[in-house]
Amino acid sequence: MVIDDILEMVKDDMVSHGLLAQCVEQATSNHQTSASIEKVLEELLTCGKVEIGTAKAVRDDFVEFVAWKGSVPERVTNAMRAVAAAQCADKEFAYWLCLRENADRFDGE
Repeated sequence: MVIDDILEMVKDDMVSHGLLAQCVEQATSNHQTSASIEKVLEELLTCGKVEIGTAKAVRDDFVEFVAWKGSVPERVTNAMRAVAAAQCADKEFAYWLCLRENADRFDGE
């Protein structure tokens, strides 16, 4: 169910780590764990419709999404490292999800 919810949300806009974590928390009766988040990320990335990466404002009217390269486990590990390295409120935006077709570019391009 969480996967379907996230897929619906990502059709409209990018989804932050914070929003993903909130969905996982609601689905697991407020017992969110990093293992639960990792499992959801793995399922989302494995389906091939979603990319994970960073988003940054390039202009006032444009946010660029840069998808991470690597295997699914590598990208999930990168996401969890980004969350661990982020400070307080920045954790919510440690990584973003978007539809594969909406990714502006991949890391290193």
